[in-house]
Formats: sequence, C-alpha cells, structure tokens
Amino acid sequence: MDTDIVILDKQDKIATITLNRPAVYNALNQDIKHKLIEALDNCKNDDAIRAIILTGAGKGFCAGADMSDFSQRPSPRDVRDDLNSVYGSIIRRITDMHKPVICAINGPMAGAGIGIGLACDYKIMTDHANMRFAFVNIGLVSDAGSTWFLTRAVGYTKALEVIYGGEKIPAAQCLEMGVINKVVPAAELMSTAQTLAVGLAEQPPLAFESTKKVINQALKSGLFETMEMEASEQMKLIASEDHMEGVMAFVQKRKPSFKGK
Repeated sequence: MDTDIVILDKQDKIATITLNRPAVYNALNQDIKHKLIEALDNCKNDDAIRAIILTGAGKGFCAGADMSDFSQRPSPRDVRDDLNSVYGSIIRRITDMHKPVICAINGPMAGAGIGIGLACDYKIMTDHANMRFAFVNIGLVSDAGSTWFLTRAVGYTKALEVIYGGEKIPAAQCLEMGVINKVVPAAELMSTAQTLAVGLAEQPPLAFESTKKVINQALKSGLFETMEMEASEQMKLIASEDHMEGVMAFVQKRKPSFKGK
C-alpha cells in the first residue's frame, strides 16, 4: 500500500523496497528503520526472490536521520546504541544479503542515507541526484558505515576531502570517484534498475552468495587468507547442481536454468 512508510513489492523474482516518506525526503525515523529491517528480512527469507531493488519515493532517496526524532535531545549513549543496534542491523542485512541488492538513487542522499545506499551491491543514480556528507556542518562525524564505504571506494585522501568539505557531490562526480556504478536520466532510473535486476535474477544465486562473501573477506584480509576462502567456497560450489547445469548448458549451447541448489 502507498500509505505504508516502507513499500515492499514483489514481481516474479524481483523485490522492490521503497522508502515512502516523500514529504521529508524519506528521512529515517524509528518506524521506517524497523520497517526497512522487516522488508529486508522478508526478501532474505523468500526463496522466490533472486534480486532486490532499494529506492525512495518522491524527489529524494534518503535525507538521513529524521531530526524531528530529536525533539527531545537524546543522550549520547542512546545515539551510540541506535547506531550500533538499529542502523547496524540495516547495514548488516544489506551487506550480508546473499542476493544482489541494487540501489536506485532517485534523488539526494545524505547522512545515514549514504551508508544505506553505498552498502548496496549496485548503485544507480539519477542525473539530478547528489550525495552530501553533511555531518561536519553540525559538528558530528559521518556514521552508519558511510566512512567505511566511502574510504574503500575513493581512498583516504579523497574521503577526507569529501567529508571535511560537507558539500553536495553531484551524480557525475560520484560516478567519476567510483562511488556509484551508473548515472541515468530520471525517467530511466527504475527501468534501468529493473533490467539489471532481471538479468541478475537469472544468474546462479549460490555463486553470487559466495562471491559477495569472498569480496567482503578480501576487504579485511590478506591475499592468502582470501585465497583460502576462495578455495573453501569453490569446494562447495563445484558440487552444486547449479555448477553442473552451467556446464551442461555450455556444452549443449543453451541458456542455463539455475535453481540455487
């Protein structure tokens, strides 16, 4: 229903999750955060879903934390606990998701919205969207994993420049820095994300799951530790039905039909 603050729509093998508070640029209050967690869990546990699109309603993707939630000033401990438990739960569900997650960034994203957007596997941004690390402008540090994702995308020096600057980074510059995968006109955003999702949904899900696991490991491990994980994952995949299907389809010169088994 369009009245829901998070809309979950499933069509065939694709789930689309829409943050739906357009009047406040999908700012994150407690309700929308918990509904997003529920939607992500729903997609994870639905074997029929093979790819996920995350987007926002209206003119913005996500403006970050809803400042009206701070009408009564929270204690420092409350802020820390919310970041670790609630925001951490959202980011962990996206990064640990064994299905591809595509973020269709339909407008500006700021604050914690950046962490959520950059946590996704693919980032497609409309040409009028932008990214802004605005925390420094109110005397705070960037959070919700945004510093981690940014630094690994652009490096130490550029990450400091972006965060210290606190300015809007337009879509074209986000693409140039390697923070996102693609920029498209607004009218083409969802169709582009949908086409990508359909293509990914036809690919072998077990191989995707292992690939994401190994890449995440590579970000925090050395070469040979990563190679050990590659070998371990390959040992599991080599015995899978999907691997045999892929081989047979190649030999028979037909399109494979992967089942995730």
